[in-house]
Amino acid sequence: MMTKVVVHPNYRHLEDYVREIPARFHSLGKIIHKDRNTLRRDEIADTALVIKSYGRIYLPNRIRYTYFYPSKAQRAYDYAGVLLENGFRTPQPVAYIECFERGLLTNSYFVSEYTDFQPLKTIQSLPSYDQTTLLEDLATFTYRLHQSHIYHGDYSIGNILYKKIDGRFEFSLVDNNRMKFGPINFRRGIRTMGRLGLPAEQLVAIGKMYGRLWNVDEIVVMERLFHYQKSQRDSHILKQSGKLLLRKLNPA
Repeated sequence: MMTKVVVHPNYRHLEDYVREIPARFHSLGKIIHKDRNTLRRDEIADTALVIKSYGRIYLPNRIRYTYFYPSKAQRAYDYAGVLLENGFRTPQPVAYIECFERGLLTNSYFVSEYTDFQPLKTIQSLPSYDQTTLLEDLATFTYRLHQSHIYHGDYSIGNILYKKIDGRFEFSLVDNNRMKFGPINFRRGIRTMGRLGLPAEQLVAIGKMYGRLWNVDEIVVMERLFHYQKSQRDSHILKQSGKLLLRKLNPA
């Protein structure tokens, strides 16, 4: 097996540890998330890390990520750098690893520093006045992101982290491998909101603020917002059905 390891210059002292990750992943630290991808939290040299192991790669994507397109791990690493360079928070990228067998990519890992920011899905635990402030701050954050020509392709409540700092909510983005870059208009931007998966009342609150920043009529904002939410829901159902069929055709 051939392994490609890229370590950020600021973390060269962790290179030996990083190189051992493919062989030791299942015994490192503790699991903090396990679904299609697995995340483990570990600590080394007084640095708390999150190590993400990407799920099974089917043959078409093994070919694609080997010859034609950067792997998810590489994109997560590279795009974290783009966010930081543009003044947006994301966990500090430490390294990425790609493992190849018979010339094709089989596994990949992305390593970042651990952050104590909380996922947006915990918003329901906040007092109602904090929820309103958070949503308005998130709308402003999203607008700034889009004005910087950064489009997060998986803008969901699990991939947006938050923390209250000096009375305002700050945000940090994760799962950044599906980002795109270039000018973003209102229609493309509001489509992002349809991915959030928020209850209707909260979706309206964030949509109103986002539309206000664009100087778009509220009726237009609501029509587009709920249209894209339904489209996203239908697309998700279709995508999950396709993945289930693929798993049946390619059993482990």
